[in-house]
This record gives sequence, structure tokens and C-alpha cells, in this order.
Amino acid sequence: MSDIGPDSWAPEGPWTSWHFESCHRLNRPNPPAAPKDWLNLVCAAFNVHRSECLPLDPWSRVPFRIEYRSGQPGSDRIAAAAACHHRRPGGSFVIIDAGTCITVDLLSKGAWKGGAILPGLRLQASSMRRAGLPEIQPDDANRWNISPGPDGALGTDTEAAIRAGIPWASLHAVQAVARGLMEFAEDAEVILTGGDAEHFAGLGGWQTFADPNLVLRGGALLLKESKT
Repeated sequence: MSDIGPDSWAPEGPWTSWHFESCHRLNRPNPPAAPKDWLNLVCAAFNVHRSECLPLDPWSRVPFRIEYRSGQPGSDRIAAAAACHHRRPGGSFVIIDAGTCITVDLLSKGAWKGGAILPGLRLQASSMRRAGLPEIQPDDANRWNISPGPDGALGTDTEAAIRAGIPWASLHAVQAVARGLMEFAEDAEVILTGGDAEHFAGLGGWQTFADPNLVLRGGALLLKESKT
């Protein structure tokens, strides 16, 4: 099982070299970040390897209510919530998934309530490059180096100012959203996942739990439920 994010959709993306014996697609009908011919691209790659591609509707057997007023939330958000529900059925969770986009969602008392979507750290950094500004990167340990406390907001050169505006500001933005969601569920656990999860560890002074495979774990649970 793989979580193919928007960064992987380039024609030369890593998925072109993957080998699958079989595949179950967990997605909404038209993922907004994927190219229009995304299904043809993926299925063509699978067919080269003589693989089977079967659709999986992530909303058919979800073990909680989804309180979206219109449309459907991303299947990755629902899969992450399914993994949290399995961890503690009926419990409350603030779920932070820090990938291409950063999602901050609330699952509480048997209902997925919704949340916020922010641009991810790498997405923001690459937008600076397209604007002709320096593109900051994490270090070799995948850490986005920032100064703690208010010093991090005071960039005294262009790169430092971008670090203040991206990793430092994103940390505080996500913290503010999480704090707002916890107004609806004060006993919520804070769960982190995604490639940049470590950047948000311990935010707000809360005890945070990291699970790098949260979305995949939830997707596997949904797949299992769909077969019962």
C-alpha cells in the first residue's frame, strides 16, 4: 500500500518504477492535486507489470460520522482518522498530517468534524523559488532549522526572513489551529504524521504522538472493512 502525494505525480515520478502484484485505489473520484489523466497514468504503469487495479471507496465503511457540509474530504484525511479511531474508538484526536499540504483535523466522539488545510513546508519553499527568491531546504536530518521563541520571527537577512515566514510561522499557525480545535475537545490526543511531522513535535507544550504510517495503517483498516 502506498500514499501517492502530489509531489509524486510528475511523469518521471518514483511511482513509475514501482512493481505491484495488485493494487487497491483509495481516493476520491477526482483528486484535486493530481493531473486530469492521473488514473490512466497509474493504471498504465500497473499494466506494464501485469497488475490489477481495483477501486476502494474510503467512505463506504467508515466507522464514524463525517460532518462535512458539502463535498468529500481527502481520503488521506479519512484514512488517518480511521487509524486513530482504531487506536481508541470514540476518542478525541487532533490529527496533524504534515506532507505536501498540512492538514489539521478533529476526530471526536465518533465524528470526523473537519479542520484546516495549509500549504506544506516544501510547497511554500518551492513557491519562493518560482518567485525568484531563495528556496530553503531542511538539513540532512530532515529538520527545518529555526530559532526558538520570538527570535525565530526576526529574520535579519533574506534567507532568515524566509525561514521566519515558512517553518517558524507554519509551526505557530498549526499550533493555533490545533489549539482552536481543542476548544471542542479538551481531552484530544495530538497525533502527528507525514514527512515533516518531526517539525511539529511537542507543539503547544502538548504531549504529541508520532506515527509515520498513520495514513497507510488507516487505509489498510478501511480495505479490510470493505472486504467483510
